[in-house]
Amino acid sequence: MIKYKKLSKARSISIPKDMAAHLDLAPGTAVDLTAAKNGDLIIRRHAPTCRFCGGAENVKHYRDIMLCPLCATELYREVCGNG
Repeated sequence: MIKYKKLSKARSISIPKDMAAHLDLAPGTAVDLTAAKNGDLIIRRHAPTCRFCGGAENVKHYRDIMLCPLCATELYREVCGNG
């Protein structure tokens, strides 16, 4: 499915309702924007990643950070001195 859209004066773009429905993107859904080397703009559903290692497996939200179990364990050991 390909659609043609122009950027607004604020350089924003809206996803057409039928395309958003097809992709199950509800209002408020977080997305990641990636500028590809070839000049393409890639839009993907946001996947939470660990602030420290960048991994995406079993990531948990704690206060204002996202972290994986391995980094959480290492952080605990560093802070509590149980290394």
